[in-house]
Amino acid sequence: MRSAASLAATAAVLFAIGLHDATPVQAVPAAVDARSASPSPAQAAPITVPIHRRAGHAKRNKESFLRAVAHMKAKYGGPTTTASGRKAKRSTTGSLSMTNYQDSEFYATISVGTPATEYSMVLDTGSSDMILAVDSCSGCSSSTPGYSASSSSTSVASSDAFSITYGSGSASGTLVEDTVSIAGYSMPNQVFAACDTMDNIVDGDISGILGMGWSTIASSGAVPLVEALAQNGTLPSEVFGFAFKSYAYDKLTSETMAGGTLTIGSTDTSAYSGDINWIPIQLPGGYWSIPLDGMTASGSDITLTTTNIIVDTGTTLIGMPAADVTAIYDQISAASAYSLDGESGYYSFPCDTNINVTMTFGGVSYAIPSDSFNAGAIDTSGSTCLGAIFALQTSGTVQAILGDAFLTGVYSAFRFDDTPAVGFAELGSGGTAVAGSSEASKSSGSTSPASGLSNLLSRSSVGVAVLASVVGAMLW
Repeated sequence: MRSAASLAATAAVLFAIGLHDATPVQAVPAAVDARSASPSPAQAAPITVPIHRRAGHAKRNKESFLRAVAHMKAKYGGPTTTASGRKAKRSTTGSLSMTNYQDSEFYATISVGTPATEYSMVLDTGSSDMILAVDSCSGCSSSTPGYSASSSSTSVASSDAFSITYGSGSASGTLVEDTVSIAGYSMPNQVFAACDTMDNIVDGDISGILGMGWSTIASSGAVPLVEALAQNGTLPSEVFGFAFKSYAYDKLTSETMAGGTLTIGSTDTSAYSGDINWIPIQLPGGYWSIPLDGMTASGSDITLTTTNIIVDTGTTLIGMPAADVTAIYDQISAASAYSLDGESGYYSFPCDTNINVTMTFGGVSYAIPSDSFNAGAIDTSGSTCLGAIFALQTSGTVQAILGDAFLTGVYSAFRFDDTPAVGFAELGSGGTAVAGSSEASKSSGSTSPASGLSNLLSRSSVGVAVLASVVGAMLW
């Protein structure tokens, strides 16, 4: 196990590029010696793996809704509610099965180290850090599997501290390099945070968070795993896609259920029909943020203030500016304003109401499934339910957040390359496959991702400024 490079020398370099101005909620790491990353060779076809979905209780209700709200507010800079901030979440082409834990948190299995050890990780396109609990992690459940650096022959030690605080949760530890694999693809020397303290971050057998956003919002400064695989030309195509499985708010029978599939290196054509509608991403940089063309509610067009929205698989609900939320529910005759913990911006309706709301992206309108729009019952009788769209006060350039309430109704795909984009398609089968990356495009203009944290020092001051401003953008 090799030690970190001189902290004093690194600190001088970091000061010179402006990292000393970073937000105090996290410690910006010093650089670690880099080793050349030789990823696994590109496979002939993409791989699809199962994902699972998990929540804190068997049915969606007001408490799970409050946890989801607290998570989104903490993640994107809005004022948090007094409710508990505990998480209540969710190949040849690499396809992974997902698990659904109480309809609120999607997770899948990755492997870390040599010999490889498997861990269940939350899949989050709204953040970019990989955070993994270590053995005997403080604040973790006794059932939470932890990473052991001493048990892996490919682990590279570091004294670089990592610490982040958001909402009522926090995590701290050190940055480590090791081989990390997902859906059959391996990345040597992947940098991640090995955390010996986690407060309200992981629960049960979930060991951490796999950020799937862009490196510019990684508080560790590391290139995220899937982006690194794309940069190195490992993938048949620089794409990953989700087919989420959802359940009606009152039909969940256990805390953990099948959640769908994740495909890496292409898309799963058996999970959607027709072509994927690609929408180029836009500001704010670092997020999977796309233009929102329009919305309807009960067949009426909504006048929106929102122009862009972040696509976030790590978030359950849909958060939008208060004016837009009011305009939407004004068209739903059965909906009434509702206050939670003294805060407004929420709406309720009879649980048996069939809600008709659509969102338009790239000129195509998509209906939010009525079952997904129903965020759970307020009362024990199950007669009054909450709507999944709520008023969110954000900070900076973030306007709105598109979570699983929408994503469970479509096939969603995320594309790296020269024209990064988010794509949607109708759920079904027999879809049109995405084009694979050419060998030329893989070899020209493609730079190796961070094989160690020394790559931090090659980043522009603009990237550093973005990193500092979004350090709070994490999971609930």
